Amino acid sequence: MANEVRTGAPVNTKSLAAFLFNEMERLKAKETTPQEAIAQAKLASQLNNLLDYELKRTVVQMKLKEAGANVEVKLREIESKSFDEATVE
Repeated sequence: MANEVRTGAPVNTKSLAAFLFNEMERLKAKETTPQEAIAQAKLASQLNNLLDYELKRTVVQMKLKEAGANVEVKLREIESKSFDEATVE
């Protein structure tokens, strides 16, 4: 199950945003605890850090290529379900 995405699980930024909004609504309605909401927020923050890292990684590759380094610029498509093989050409 480690490599599978559950049906209905957030798989991109749009579905993650919807998931987080629903969690905020659940917290407001007292259907979840503040501790659970804090844990969800921390996980979302880590995901945001990963998205930011991927963008910065590609920018560095582009700058290296511009400077004459023999670097292949690859923007990995991390929002796809099959991230291991996904790249944007």
